[in-house]
Amino acid sequence: MSNLSERQLLIMTIAVAVLLTGGLLYFVFSDRDEIEGIEEEIAALDTRLQAAEIERRKIPAREDKVLQFRAVEPRELAVLPTEQRISDFHRNISSFLSAAGIGFQELPESSPEDSELAKGIRVTRNKLKGRGVSASILKFINMIENDPRLVSIKGFKVQGGDVDRDAPEADVLHDFELELETYFYRPSKGGIKREHIPGAEERLQDPKMRAAIAAFQPERPDSYVLRPAVGRRDPLVDPRRKAETIDPAELEEQFQREEAIVVELENAYREIAEMLEKEKALERVGDLFRLDRIRREIDSKINDLRARMEHVAVTKSVQIAELTARIDIILENVNRMRSSRAPREVIVTRVVAEKVYEELKELFDAGSYQEIDDLGRNWVGFLRSKEVMAEAEPILEQIQILRDKGKVLGEFATMHFEITGVIVDHENPARSIANVNGKSVRAGDPVDGKGLVTVGAITRHSVSFEYKGEVINRVVGRMKASAKKTKGARRKPTSKRPRR
Repeated sequence: MSNLSERQLLIMTIAVAVLLTGGLLYFVFSDRDEIEGIEEEIAALDTRLQAAEIERRKIPAREDKVLQFRAVEPRELAVLPTEQRISDFHRNISSFLSAAGIGFQELPESSPEDSELAKGIRVTRNKLKGRGVSASILKFINMIENDPRLVSIKGFKVQGGDVDRDAPEADVLHDFELELETYFYRPSKGGIKREHIPGAEERLQDPKMRAAIAAFQPERPDSYVLRPAVGRRDPLVDPRRKAETIDPAELEEQFQREEAIVVELENAYREIAEMLEKEKALERVGDLFRLDRIRREIDSKINDLRARMEHVAVTKSVQIAELTARIDIILENVNRMRSSRAPREVIVTRVVAEKVYEELKELFDAGSYQEIDDLGRNWVGFLRSKEVMAEAEPILEQIQILRDKGKVLGEFATMHFEITGVIVDHENPARSIANVNGKSVRAGDPVDGKGLVTVGAITRHSVSFEYKGEVINRVVGRMKASAKKTKGARRKPTSKRPRR
């Protein structure tokens, strides 16, 4: 080292420093990459923990639903056909064939097997072959399809018969083949394994749980109800009395009056059907906020329509058989709608909140403050009793800020302030004067009589007002036309006195 010159020592020192610096930087960046990887893992674990926490909060409600179903299970399953009833049906098929006037070629054999529909459901697949005239075949199909829970026709094949030329008046017989399926409920011998729910007995004694179990209405089998016919005799009317003739004009007037009621109900049903299509579209795109709103609106309209139909039935507003049949169709469709609608649990995510914020921002930029207030109130109702993810909380705060601003600006928009002129002092703006509603005011003066609205900055073309923390600019109403005439004619005042 002593033989090295100062220059060589300096170069060696610099080289060693560079090498040490490079090594330190390498270790720093290596550690940084490892730290970033660990931070990503921590973020992923936090997301999973949040999702798990949301699912954990749902467990008590789900357990309550399971306990409620277990309590009403016997009543709910009573609607399903029993194995004995299916056996009776198979034994009576020959009776149905005889009653319909059909000769059978091959009767089905009962051999139930497990169904893929659900555990405990047994299905019997049969094939029946016979021969008869077309009217008898249709009559037989109608007889066995009266109860759709008992038997289902999966296939139907008919072979056309030939006319007997030697006996042209003889009936034409057709060969037919039916593929039938019957179902009944029979759990396996071991039964379905039930998960233990802690404190089940105590929870079943809860007043809310007992009320829910008591209010449960099991589904009932469909029953055929003979509809009223025009020519059927009223049992409460003495048949010995001379029938009263009805004026055709009066009957036509009654028909038009009752038809108007039916058409109104049909239009209400069509409106609900269109809203159901919108509901499906919103569900496909994942717009949960709008989806929840339209669901609540659909449920309200369904309840309203059912109440109106009940009123029509009680008051007997519609009595013509043709029109009552149309009401029966509406009622059947509405009941089917109502039974298929199940409550859904909604989680408010960041994406949902951002969509609402963007919609509010568009309304805010357009100055639609009343619509902002309406949408904001609907949003508050939507959030009630909903799970909100942590990542959506900042967006909720922005939505609230936008709502507050919209409310303030909406209130200010209802106030009347007419600016007829301004006098601007460029050197001392505090001495500038504006004429608002016929009164001269300066910056800081109240203009509404209650001191809530004060004057802010006064410029040549506008005046700003301050109201509940917001600054609102208003253009001078009568300055635009004179501005072009006096453009360039105004000069900067030489004194500090305001220009007049």
